[in-house]
Order: sequence, then structure tokens, then C-alpha cells
Amino acid sequence: MNRNMKIAFLFAVCAVSVVSFCGEAEAASGVFETLRQKTATFASQLRVFAYAISCFGIVMFTFLAISGKINFKHLGYIFISLFMLSATGAVIDYFSGSHANDTYMNAVPRSSLGS
Repeated sequence: MNRNMKIAFLFAVCAVSVVSFCGEAEAASGVFETLRQKTATFASQLRVFAYAISCFGIVMFTFLAISGKINFKHLGYIFISLFMLSATGAVIDYFSGSHANDTYMNAVPRSSLGS
């Protein structure tokens, strides 16, 4: 079998096993809500890690720009791209209208804001 056929066969086996092991009630109720919650939780935890790494990157590229190793134009591109990446979750929530990820995507919990 070629590679594509193996992947298709593996996908079919996984799909049949998932459908057969999940009851009808579980498959119909809350699977996508649970998946959304777990994905949002994972994304918020990954976001903290990504911000820490990007902070080191911004400092490094700033020193490189000051010392003349890279152009300030490239530093601006890096700042703009990191800003766009950090705003993606809020933009998706805004345009979807659901605001479902408010509790997961905020950097500061609402209880610590005094409200």
C-alpha cells in the first residue's frame, strides 16, 4: 500500500472505533463544547509560554538592531507580527460574537481585577 492509502485506512479505523465506543448520547451532547473548552484552556496556557519566549526574542532583536546587525525595518516587522499573533484570539472572539473564550483568553483573571 502506498502512504496515502495507509493514512486513509488508519483514519477509517480510528473513526470507526471512536463512533463505536462513544454512546449515542455522548456523541450528541457536549462533545464540541468540551473540545472548545479544552482547546481554549490549552491555548491560554500556551500563550503564556509563547509570550515569555517572544519577550526574549524582542530583547534580542532590539540589541541586534541597536548594534547594527539587523535593520530597524526588520525589527518593526517582528513587533507587528507579534502584535498580530497576540491579538488573534480577541479578533476571533469579536467576529464570532460568542465571546466564549473570555474566561480562558484573559491574561489577568477577572477576580483579581476587583470586579
